[in-house]
Amino acid sequence: MILIKGGLINMPEIYTPEEIAEKLKVSEQTIRRYLREEKMEGFKVGNSWRIKEKSFLDFIDQQSSSKK
Repeated sequence: MILIKGGLINMPEIYTPEEIAEKLKVSEQTIRRYLREEKMEGFKVGNSWRIKEKSFLDFIDQQSSSKK
């Protein structure tokens, strides 16, 4: 949480491709490919990819629903 004038604000959790790869037990290169191919939503900070927690959870939901 971040304290701003007038109260607290929740900031979304933000992950690196390395952290997502570790959670999914795949290579970091696989996550970077998903990001480049827009299979997973992310954004760049300089030259580095970042993934919001909601984007990660949406990706998991999409993958699990496509397997049915």
